Amino acid sequence: MRRLVAVLAASMLLTDVADAAAASAEAPQLQFVFEERVDLGLSEPAGEGPHGAGNRIALLGGTVSGPALSGTVVPGGADWQLIRKDGCTEIVADYFIRTHDAALIHVRNLGLACAADGQRIAYARANPVFTAPLGKHEWLNKSVFTSTIEPVVLGGQLRQVIVRFYEVL
Repeated sequence: MRRLVAVLAASMLLTDVADAAAASAEAPQLQFVFEERVDLGLSEPAGEGPHGAGNRIALLGGTVSGPALSGTVVPGGADWQLIRKDGCTEIVADYFIRTHDAALIHVRNLGLACAADGQRIAYARANPVFTAPLGKHEWLNKSVFTSTIEPVVLGGQLRQVIVRFYEVL
């Protein structure tokens, strides 16, 4: 009997996986969910390493607004960067956002930024992973997201970034 139950459960799981694969055969779509305006501290060079120059930028706080989420960026996070020999920068931003209803959500946004060259326009994209508490915001734990990064330069200094988040459907 146990064997029959196990076989039936496995069969149901395989059917669910096959249905999901068939549904995802078309190209994914993006749905805008929110934007952050993040205030930045000064750049802190961390020295040359085997893969490029390290850099740290403190995240001083900011705002979160959009159709699916609103709140603030909690001060104290950081953007860890590796400035590669090819001129591109690998980005690892690690921080928290606090929603309008006081939920605390961890964000880890891994990305790549490259300056424009003769073959390509400037590029700055990242893939965030959220850890949200169960309940109203747990949908963030159950999807893949991507983001765009737009620098805001004031007085010749990078002072803010605008990060727009999209759910991959």
